[in-house]
Amino acid sequence: MNNYILLTINCEPEMNELLIAELGDIGFEGFLETDTGFEAYLPELEFNETTSNEIFERYHIKHEQVLKKIMPQQNWNALWESNFEPVVVGEKLLIKAPFHKVEKSYPYVLTIQPKTSFGTGHHETTFLIMKLMLETEFSGKEVFDYGSGSGILAILASKLGSKHIFANDIDAWAAENIFENAALNQIKNIEFVKGDLRNVPDYKFDIILANINKNILIQSFLPLSKKLKHDSRLLISGFYEQDLKDILNEAGSHGLSIKRKEILNNWCAVELQFDRN
Repeated sequence: MNNYILLTINCEPEMNELLIAELGDIGFEGFLETDTGFEAYLPELEFNETTSNEIFERYHIKHEQVLKKIMPQQNWNALWESNFEPVVVGEKLLIKAPFHKVEKSYPYVLTIQPKTSFGTGHHETTFLIMKLMLETEFSGKEVFDYGSGSGILAILASKLGSKHIFANDIDAWAAENIFENAALNQIKNIEFVKGDLRNVPDYKFDIILANINKNILIQSFLPLSKKLKHDSRLLISGFYEQDLKDILNEAGSHGLSIKRKEILNNWCAVELQFDRN
């Protein structure tokens, strides 16, 4: 039986996304958020310690911040199942893994293969933006999921009645993950492209979803505003409540005004309305 390498990385929350993207590019298959950072794993035979250390050095992660452990595959799979409890949002939405057995019924149910806790609804930012989505009209809408990751937001948009969803992500693993999860949920109206905003067609959407960190959001408001119809919506998360002022200042300069916000454990999600001049 093949062993797995489990790395436990202790870092600041804002480093999680960057490090996960880098580690995903060199073959790490799964990630699990912790209170002090995250865990990452891949088969032992595919582990290149030199390449991993180069990534940590590039982001000034010290040697003592990274713990390495070898785990048998069967123990790793059991760990995944024991750590991933179903998530319920507003008593309307259940997010579960394929191995979960749930007795209670909900209006909406998503089945997500747990390859990373950042795309399963467990993280506050995903939970918050889905809460906003449940209170937004998606029926017949054209939707863009910017930085789609596991595809959980795109899949929920489809379940809520969206006509068509376009999704993108810069990470290679996202392409495989989003279609795997779409198939698990019998979703067929998601179109995905690997790449940044330059790879997204010149098209205007009714709703844009963006669960991305503060800096990328601020840099993206201008190109995103060009992809929004008049009186359309931009639902965003991925930042702290303390960053909301900076977010709204930049959004306002591009015709976006706040309609609603949700806060959980200092994380924030906001609905912005776009009024084209």
